[in-house]
This record gives sequence, structure tokens and C-alpha cells, in this order.
Amino acid sequence: MNNIEVLTSIKAKENIWIVGGYIRDLLLNKISEDMDFVTDGNTQKIAQMFAKETKGKFIVLDDFNKIYRVIIKGKTYDFSKMQGKNIIDDLSRRDFAINAMAIQIQYTGYLPLNRRRASRIQNTADKNIIDPFKGQGDIKNKVIRCIEEKNFVDDPLRVLRAYRFAGQLKFNIEPKTDRFIRKYSKQLKKISAERIYYELNLIMELNDTHSTILSMYKSGILDKILPELIKTKHTARCYYPKMGLLGHCFDSLMVFEKFYKNNFKSIFPKFNNKIMLHLNDNISKTVKRKTILKYAVLLHDIGKPGSAKRIDDRLRFFGHEDIGSKIIENIGKRLRFSNDEINYLKKLIQNHMRLGNLTSAKEVTDKATWRFFKDLGDDGIDQIILSICDAYTYPPSKTRTLHKLVGNKLLSKYIFRKNKVLPEKLLDGFEIMKILKIEQGPKVGSILKKLEEAQVTKKVKTKDEAVRFIKSIVKTK
Repeated sequence: MNNIEVLTSIKAKENIWIVGGYIRDLLLNKISEDMDFVTDGNTQKIAQMFAKETKGKFIVLDDFNKIYRVIIKGKTYDFSKMQGKNIIDDLSRRDFAINAMAIQIQYTGYLPLNRRRASRIQNTADKNIIDPFKGQGDIKNKVIRCIEEKNFVDDPLRVLRAYRFAGQLKFNIEPKTDRFIRKYSKQLKKISAERIYYELNLIMELNDTHSTILSMYKSGILDKILPELIKTKHTARCYYPKMGLLGHCFDSLMVFEKFYKNNFKSIFPKFNNKIMLHLNDNISKTVKRKTILKYAVLLHDIGKPGSAKRIDDRLRFFGHEDIGSKIIENIGKRLRFSNDEINYLKKLIQNHMRLGNLTSAKEVTDKATWRFFKDLGDDGIDQIILSICDAYTYPPSKTRTLHKLVGNKLLSKYIFRKNKVLPEKLLDGFEIMKILKIEQGPKVGSILKKLEEAQVTKKVKTKDEAVRFIKSIVKTK
């Protein structure tokens, strides 16, 4: 018995409808992992019975508004109490017509539950879809259309959701809805930072975030969320005539997505698969590394407006990475990024000039590689990607070539010779304190760092040599 049949079997006098994105995705010939249900009965009881029959986990999301969740093998099933006097009234309160459709459980005989049967709903079950606001027509015409203006008043976050769905589905926002979006964008300040952060992350997870962010800028929405980024528009017009430095920030994101789409084969041909695995690791509990890296790529130059000075008739931005690091920390705190995500963003923006500085060296030594990855760790991989994307916004040049060359050399040493570049410690801090008879403090850390550097440069190879080395450091002071 599948999960829909379970619901059918436990249904008593209550009516249950499948609603929202699941139906939309089926009409797009996609299979959604999650389902949303609406019931006019005892929502909690139905969800608990469903969890019991399917051996799922029952979770209370909002007991006051009667919203419950059941998780079965990683799939999510949400149950909510019907809003309004009937299902049509309930659907009228939803964001967009493409999400305001329903199918009553008793009419799900043709509802596809696997990809092979996905097209059957388009031919067989159309008559069973409750579609009072012509969502099927909007799907056919690839349009995002709101149901009522007041729905933006009820929840201004729908301003962001419109762009997310447009980017996700490759749909257009219809003109009237666009006017409402512009009208109510100021109301985003009423929305909790956590909800904005969640929706922004979904936009950053899109394959073409660049186009969505650009659309948000043109409609004035981006200014309400990332005003620090918009300030770059009036900086460095001499270098970027069209949109100032802001255009460069947008271009950097576009370059990243171009490289990502090609699995970084054109940039890191020897280890692009390792790069892709790295970027798809989680940087925090639920967010992938590539998602937060997109923020860093987009915002890497936000410190330039506050550092711009004309020196010898040339516009310079000394210290912009330090200023940018502080700004990104403020943005992260305002939007409720996790501490790990904030520290990651600060690190990348603070150090985004380092690869460029290494391009002036004659060679990439083990010592230089050690310093780079000693400071940045695995985030150094992301730092290299960011710097190369930055360089590739400009026309082909020696600078671009050197960024790619040096980036590949650093990564090659780090990925294939990590034990040489970052060797295992011959002595730890406690051993150093015991050998030198010193107390814990900054001095121990300083000695450890010098010992590691000596290992990298092969001045020290054994533990005995390490002991002699740290003793010599103390004697020379």
C-alpha cells in the first residue's frame, strides 16, 4: 500500500486534499519528494494516524494554526487545517495560481507516484484537479500570477517567492503581479530575517541565480534586502561604465554559474570532480557550500565604495577587503546566517586578493602553499574559485591566465600532496611546553607555527630534529 492509499484508508468523515507544489510539479512532468495536505477535519488526528500507519515521524510545526508534519524516509508530508469556509476559499489565500490547485484524496486513482506514470495526470486526471484560478493555464503559458493583491499584504515574503519560482521554473512574472511586487516590496521589512534568509538561499540554489538577482535589482527588490550591494553601483564608473562596480559583482556571479554548469572542466581539468564534490558538501547543517559561496562571489567587493581614493590620477581601493569583511559580518548577522556561514564569508572576502598577490611570484612554492592553506584550510579551495571568477569578468589577459595557472598549482599541491604541504605535527603544544618548560600561551602557538614552516621547507624532518629546532628558537631569543 502506498502512502496515498494509506490516507484513503484512514479517511473517515473528513475531507483531505493534496494541494500546492506537488500538483504543479506533476503538471510540469516532475516528481516532487514532498506533499502538502489540507483537511477540514481533525488535522492532528489524521497526521498522527498517517504517521502510525506509515511508521513515520510526527512533528508539530504550529499547534495554534493546526500545522503538522510527517517524515517518512526523508520525504516530508505536511498537514494543515483548511483556511476559510471551503477548499476554494482556502486556495484563494495562496500566493500564486500555479500553487493554488488541489485534488481530493478520493480522486487520486490516477495520481502518479513515480516518474514513469507522471504524464498520466496531464491526460487522465485534469478533470479532478480543483483549479479555480486557472493555474493550469499559467503553467502552460509559463506565467507567475498572484491570485489577489491582498495576498501580498497578508505575507510580503511572496515578493521574494515570486522571483524564486520564476527563476526555478523559467517562468515570467505577469505585469499586474510585477506592479504588486514593486508596491509591496517595502513591506519586506516586516518579515522575520529567518524567513528572508531561507528564501534567499533557495534563490542562491538556482542554476541561474544571476538572472534572478538581476531581475530583483531592476525591480528595486534587491535594494530592500542587500542595500550594501546597491551602493557599489556608483563606484568605479570609469572601469565599469554600464552599472559601475555593481555590474562587476553581477558578472562575477554569472561567471561562477557558467563554470559550475560545466563542472569546472575548463578551469580545473585535472580535478574538477573533486571540486564539484567539495562544493556540494554542507557548510552548515542544511546549506551547501556552493550556496554560501555564491554570496561571497556576489558581495566580494562591497568594501570598495568605502575605500575608493584617487591616487596619482588612478582610482585605488586599498584595504577594501578589510572593510568588506566587516560589512559582510553585519549582513550575515542581520539576515541570521549561522556563525559558521558568517565566519566563512568573512574569511573569503578578507582574503580574496591573496591569489592575485601570488601571481606576481616566480613560482608557487610549498611554503607559499602552506601559508595559504594554513590560514584558509579547505575554504582555500573556495577562495581560489572566487578569485578566478573575479578575474574572468575581464577580457582575456595575462592576469586571467595567471590566476588560473596559480590557482591550479595551489590546488594540485593541496589535493595531491596535502601531507607534504600540510605535514603532520611532529610535536604538539603540550610536548613543546614540557620540553621547553614554558606555560600555555601565545608563545607556544608561535613556536608551533615556526616548526610547521620548518617542516614544509624540509629543514626539519624527524621528531629529534623538531626538538633541537624548538630549543634553538628559544636560545636565539
